[in-house]
Parts: sequence; C-alpha cells; structure tokens
Amino acid sequence: MLTTIIASLAFLTLSSAAPALPRQQSVADIAGGSAPNGPPPANISAAAIQDFQNVNFLENLESAFFEQAVQNLTAWNVDGILDPIIDVVTRVQAQEVIHVQTATNILNHFNKPTFSPCKYQFPVTDVESFLQLANVITSVGIGAVINVASGLALTDPGLVQGPASIIALEARHDAFFRVTGLGVVPNPAPFDTRISAGYALNLNTPFIIKNSCASMPNFTAIPPMTAEVQSTTTGSSGPITFDIDTTQVSQSALAKTLYIGWVNQANVVNYQPATVSGGKVTSTIPSGLANIAFAALTAQNTATNVNDLTTVTIAGPAPVQIS
Repeated sequence: MLTTIIASLAFLTLSSAAPALPRQQSVADIAGGSAPNGPPPANISAAAIQDFQNVNFLENLESAFFEQAVQNLTAWNVDGILDPIIDVVTRVQAQEVIHVQTATNILNHFNKPTFSPCKYQFPVTDVESFLQLANVITSVGIGAVINVASGLALTDPGLVQGPASIIALEARHDAFFRVTGLGVVPNPAPFDTRISAGYALNLNTPFIIKNSCASMPNFTAIPPMTAEVQSTTTGSSGPITFDIDTTQVSQSALAKTLYIGWVNQANVVNYQPATVSGGKVTSTIPSGLANIAFAALTAQNTATNVNDLTTVTIAGPAPVQIS
C-alpha cells in the first residue's frame, strides 16, 4: 500500500496544475469560494431545519478530521514527499468549513439552533490509515447529504442547490482518497449510496470524545457492527463475517430470523440470511454491489429503503468497501 501511495504522489506531482497554497490565505481563498450569498427562501420546513442541523453537526466532524490531518501530514512530511497530499487536504478542510458555514447561515437566518464542534479522536497513525478513514468518513458524508437533498426536493426545493453542490464536491474528495489511499479506481459505480441521518450519526459517534459536545442532534443509538475484512476491498459476492457486542443487542431480537440488509447505490435494500454465534455475524455479500455498501443486522426483510431499514436495525451499519 505504501508503494501505491508513493506512486499516486508521483502522479499528483507531475499532473497537478494547482499551485502550492500560499500562507496567510483566508478560508474562502483556500476553499476556492465562500458560502452561497444569494437570498434564502422566505420560509423553511421543520424537516429542513432538522436536515441542516444534521449537516451542521456532521460537517463539524469532517472539518475537524481534516484539520487534524493537515497537522499530522505536516509532521509526517519527509523531504516534501507529502506536499501534494497536504495541498489537497488543506483545500478539503477549508471546503468543509464552508459547508459548515452554509448550513449555519441558513439556521441563523431562521433563528434556529446550531451545533458547535465537539472534541474528536480519530484512529489515525500514519498516511495510509488517514487516507482509508478519509474514504469512509467522506462516503458517510456523501450518503447523508444525498438523503438531505432527497428530502428537501419534496419539502423545500428552493434549498436543494447547496446540498446538491456539496455532494458533487465531496465525491471529488472521495475519488482522491480512493485513488491515493486505496489504490482503486475513482469511479467504481454509477451511483453513490444514500444513508439515513441516523446511520450517519451512529457511524460518526465513535470519533466523538464522550461528553465533549455542548449539544447534539436527537437520534436513536444503534449497537455498532464492524466487518472483518482482510484486504482493501471485499469484492462482490462471497461470505462475510461481522463483529457485534451481544451484550448491547436485544436478546429477543437475536432469537428471531435474522438478515443482513445491504444498502448500496440507488437500489432497494438487498437482504441476505444471517446467523449470530458468540458475537460473530455470518452472512453473504450479494452479487451486483460496488463502491462502498452499508450492512445492517435486522430481523425483517421487507423494508425497501434505508430510512425504513434504520428504524428496524438491530446492529450497524457497517461500512464495507466492495470495490
């Protein structure tokens, strides 16, 4: 993997047309622009308020993650080898700050509460672990904002443009992390994967230092589930094992017929039979998946979309990098 990173850096050094970032630039200058300056709509729905509060909270974490990354990458930089990555990640971090401002500007306009950043701790020890975690965190962010844009299209169509533009930009971020960190193609599937706000908030909770948030969105905590994977990608089809803490999971739920519900791209949920033994969940990766998928343990197989699946999830979701 280190060889892949170095090769990617060489390509970036040769092909990048972007100049190195000068010091003492404003956040907007580094990001390439500021929050939208057009007039907000006259009204906003309660659902949209909740959506933008969730975006505010999730983008706070992304901004902090990439801010810490710039500091770490700078400390790890030897003979300038990481300069191309530092250049890109510095821009990413500034763009995440602009995304926070986009959400808080709307909330402030309508005199609604905003969220200040929590304190965070990320399991990053080197360049490789940073790039791999960046892929997951960015994929979670993309999925959550797809969900926001889908909801706004129904309730507040005048507010769709901001989140839709965020999706497009974060997909560019994720393409960089896939190529540089995973050594895989930047465009593995025709669609990105939508996830619920509940899934996104649960996936980000492990990075938040306990009791460090002044306030948080309301959401139902779901016991975590992690995939046992031996390589960067799993491939589509074949057996897979997940880990859960059975002391955190409803024992009556585990006694039922169980499934792994697979959320991927713009498809309905795909269910595969699952068995649980000693904290191990065994199931199958269905064929036809690509990019990142999200797997959830459930005792039903009728919920067709991720928001409905979220309400009946026993444990998870587990991000699984398929391709």
